[in-house]
Amino acid sequence: MDQVIEFFSNLFETTDWPPRWYCGTWTSFHGWLYIISDIAIWLAYFIIPVIIVWFIQKKHDVPFLPVFWLFGAFIILCGFTHLLDALIFWWPGYRLSALVRAITAVISFITVLALIRDLPKALDLKPQGKGSNNQEDELQRKLTERDNKIAELRKEIINLKKRL
Repeated sequence: MDQVIEFFSNLFETTDWPPRWYCGTWTSFHGWLYIISDIAIWLAYFIIPVIIVWFIQKKHDVPFLPVFWLFGAFIILCGFTHLLDALIFWWPGYRLSALVRAITAVISFITVLALIRDLPKALDLKPQGKGSNNQEDELQRKLTERDNKIAELRKEIINLKKRL
């Protein structure tokens, strides 16, 4: 327990580790390749959840919404680990990196459990296509009912005209 308390109380303390540039024999090419790659990965991991949120905002009644949010959190946290890896070249925040990785691991497994729970339901969904969507089926049924009602009313009008 003492190690846990020490870990959190020194979360932003960096004096016990040097920045990554000073660990080993990094060449400029190797170091910058690592940094640029990690920043590019972080940027992609940041953009993917933005696209997911945009999709959720545009499409209403998204099935399995919690899974989308979990994926978004998982992807952002994965990206954040890459951003921290790039920053560690100058700022040795190894404790913060370890904490973010632990949180990422927890969210990852929660996402796995949500997938295990929801994937069978997703496989039971009707395929999307003309006339196969439940809302489309309901609208088509209502239109057919109204068309039938209009046809009945027309017949009644004709019968009333004949009587008059």
